[in-house]
Amino acid sequence: MLLQPPEGPLVLGIALIDFNHLVGPKIEFCHGDIFEDEDIVKILPFLALPDGAHLSLEDYSYFHLVPNAPIPTTIFGISCNRQIPASVLLVKDVDVTRSIVQKAVVVLASKPVFGPIRDRLGVVTRALFEQRDFSDTSILVDFGASLEISLRTQLTESGLYIGGREFVHTFRHRTLILLKALMCQKKIMFFGHPVERLCTYQYSLISLIPGLLQTLEDSGSPPLATRAPTLSCPQSLRTSDRKSMMAYMGLPLDIFGKDAFFQPYLPLQQLDLLNDSQGWLCGSTNTLVTQQKEIELLINTETATLEFRNPRLERLMGLTAADRKWMDEIVRDVNDVWDDADPMKPTMHFKGSDDYLRAKFEEYVSAALASVRYREFLAKGKVNNVIITGTGDDNSIDDFNPLWITEFTKTNAYDVWQRSTDPMLFDIVEPRHPCNEKPSVVGDIGIRLSEGLQELKLEQQLAPTRDAISRTITASSTNFFKAVEGVRERWQQQRTASSASFSSDLASSAYETPVEVSKLEAGPSSSPTSEGSKPTSNISRQTSKDSVLGTPARPVSVAQAASDAKAVLGNWGAGIQSFWSGRTSRFSMSRSSVASTDSLSNSGTVQLPSSPKSPRPSVGTVEEESEHDLDYKGYESQEPSGIAL
Repeated sequence: MLLQPPEGPLVLGIALIDFNHLVGPKIEFCHGDIFEDEDIVKILPFLALPDGAHLSLEDYSYFHLVPNAPIPTTIFGISCNRQIPASVLLVKDVDVTRSIVQKAVVVLASKPVFGPIRDRLGVVTRALFEQRDFSDTSILVDFGASLEISLRTQLTESGLYIGGREFVHTFRHRTLILLKALMCQKKIMFFGHPVERLCTYQYSLISLIPGLLQTLEDSGSPPLATRAPTLSCPQSLRTSDRKSMMAYMGLPLDIFGKDAFFQPYLPLQQLDLLNDSQGWLCGSTNTLVTQQKEIELLINTETATLEFRNPRLERLMGLTAADRKWMDEIVRDVNDVWDDADPMKPTMHFKGSDDYLRAKFEEYVSAALASVRYREFLAKGKVNNVIITGTGDDNSIDDFNPLWITEFTKTNAYDVWQRSTDPMLFDIVEPRHPCNEKPSVVGDIGIRLSEGLQELKLEQQLAPTRDAISRTITASSTNFFKAVEGVRERWQQQRTASSASFSSDLASSAYETPVEVSKLEAGPSSSPTSEGSKPTSNISRQTSKDSVLGTPARPVSVAQAASDAKAVLGNWGAGIQSFWSGRTSRFSMSRSSVASTDSLSNSGTVQLPSSPKSPRPSVGTVEEESEHDLDYKGYESQEPSGIAL
């Protein structure tokens, strides 16, 4: 729907604001008669370059101004601020002393047509920064002239609204709590970064009250109250005319009239305004502002949380079972068409769209106001002892929270609405809650539990912890596998060394060749030596055992244990083979010695097989005393024929 354009210009001025590191923000360039006002020139730089603007490459700020004029009214401003490295500038001013240059382009308008202005303002600001020469401001003058023409041809009601889908998607059921607090003209403060989100959330809340965005001329300052005296009770009604219907219902409400104001971004220079009014809606990025004791409700836009500084306020603005069921349906409709990848993407369906949300909340506000009128009507009948029967619900107020309705009737906005609304409003608008069906107790408990889990934001709260655990597990697993690989390499080295040692043991276990022993050497004189061979064998055996026991213990694997067992069995086999070989040779020698006794005595020499060298005993072997030694002793004590076994 096209709006009636103002008599004067829509675009009141264009300005370029520079941040000077010595004196702070200041106006570098301006175009328009509005800048002849000293009050505007003084406060504008702090509104256009908000605190924390350096945290973003590009950000937008929305604000309100009140000129010093015979008939003051609110001026609506929007700025786009950017920053650029000083090293890339083609022309540098003498004031450029830092590595970063920060500036903002400002548009001042007589109507809050921020939607159409924002898109064009961003393009012009980027083009100005790409020039890398801020001394050439001709692009700003041309922008102001073309913007005026385009706004007048596109001045529609939808152009005033700034998307409310994101606001409802973020705050969910708390959206209705904020709406109730706004209608009761409470002191509400939004806080967070970036500045554009901070401001758009406030305008989204404003847009939920029917027609309020079109009547913000008194919102810039608490003393402004020019609209309320012009309102009166309508004398006629045309149901086919939306404006006539809204006037009959007393909409829009005079929320920012007497002793109330609205400032999307409030700088430190305007803190005194908080003390001079009974209700306001403001936004700030400075924690000093949020510490003001006047704040009753603080909303953090970064965490989507509400802090009730006034404990009583939370109970007054509480939601009923009907409220929760109604909001749950709206939130579900919005989430069904919500796209996390592109939140700004418009939906192709009416259900869940911005128009759908405005229609839903208009129905809620109208039904609440009609219920107020119906309660007053019933109260008058009760005082006059008149029995009133009708189709209205006598307990409709209970579905809206009677405490909230009572609090609303204490505001200046209610006083203005009371005298400008027909007492029989409930004849046109049904006085009942817009919830389609009465919620059950079990259903309400389920909704409250579901919403409580959503408010915990477990996914966001546990994300840092989950990432930390993931990093710890990754690092631990990497270190563990490195340790396993190191142990595996050491095992491999030990297995290689063990195999080499075993091979050398096998090589040293070979037998020597037989030796000839003379009869004189084999005579009684050698008997002591033979007797001493036994202790020598024992010493060798003990030393071998000590060497085995002295081997340092080392961890073994299944494969290594199998290899060791195989080596032991092989050693045993070699010992058994050596034993039977010695036996066979001695049996042969015994038979030959019996047959040739005479020749043995004549020759004087005896050829005996030499005792083999004792190989290094391996694990599990015991060195036996050589049976050759026993035969040799028998040979010394008996006749040669006694050698045979």
